[in-house]
Amino acid sequence: MKNLIISFVILTVSVLNIYSQEKKENKTSFAIMPIHNSGAGFNNVFLGSHQIKPKTNLTFYSVFWVNPSFGNQGKDLFLETGIGLGYSLANNKLYLNPSLGFGHGKLLSGAAETKIAESIIPSLFMIYNSGRFEFEAYTAYYKSLRGEGNSQDLMLNWVIPGFKINKSLSIGGFYEHLGQTRADSGNTITLYQYLGAYIKTTLNNGVWFRFAAGPNISGDRVNSKEFYKIQAFIPI
Repeated sequence: MKNLIISFVILTVSVLNIYSQEKKENKTSFAIMPIHNSGAGFNNVFLGSHQIKPKTNLTFYSVFWVNPSFGNQGKDLFLETGIGLGYSLANNKLYLNPSLGFGHGKLLSGAAETKIAESIIPSLFMIYNSGRFEFEAYTAYYKSLRGEGNSQDLMLNWVIPGFKINKSLSIGGFYEHLGQTRADSGNTITLYQYLGAYIKTTLNNGVWFRFAAGPNISGDRVNSKEFYKIQAFIPI
């Protein structure tokens, strides 16, 4: 009997330890977000967060750009890394995530090879999600810190409003803009300005896929007259 009681106590402690570890694990999250669009090419985004208060998270991210034109024929490719704070507001319907990142490579500095912290990237990400309405917005400023005669600064923005047809399907509008705000050459251009529509499907496990397409309304015509963008969010 004594051995049985001891075994029960050990089992109970083990279960409590597992439960405690699960609760701790629930305070962290990690996701992969592959993105491909016709203007900037392919990139993988890694997103992570750790809860520091009930409605406040410490966030971190990395963006791995693999467009060869952002580096030297596959080398010195542009890399973003950053940290931020995420705030859940309005009964968890609104999420705000200001971040401060740094760019590494040669894209903004115009250098011949990789420069660590060649640029600084303050950004703000916002999501609003109610019963029938969803809205996503993002703005980021890419400021060169270590220019070498051919540097540039960029501004990236997007606004994505939509409606949920049901819990698995939503549709809406899509706008994304990437342009130079400064260039050593003195002549700034709009790299692309997309205006179109999207369709999005959400799975029960939190994974979602979104496809957007439409015209490029930029007058500079650096990219094609039409665009597409496909994006997935995959929590791990």
